[in-house]
Amino acid sequence: MLGDDEIKEMQEEIRAMEAEVADKKKTLREARYAGLRTAMQARQEADAVVRQELKDLGLQTSYLSGIPLYSNWKF
Repeated sequence: MLGDDEIKEMQEEIRAMEAEVADKKKTLREARYAGLRTAMQARQEADAVVRQELKDLGLQTSYLSGIPLYSNWKF
């Protein structure tokens, strides 16, 4: 049979391994979505530039605050 000390040691090893797995999952998730995060940031920056251009042209953009600028606009 296993002694109490051996059981406690195994539990500590299991906790350490679970923490390592959780850390690796977090790293994998961040790497998986890094491209999407970059693309979304670029889109937000482009939207800000378009809003500024519209403002410079004297067009009201206040009604666009909740609408993404890339949706169904035809020029």
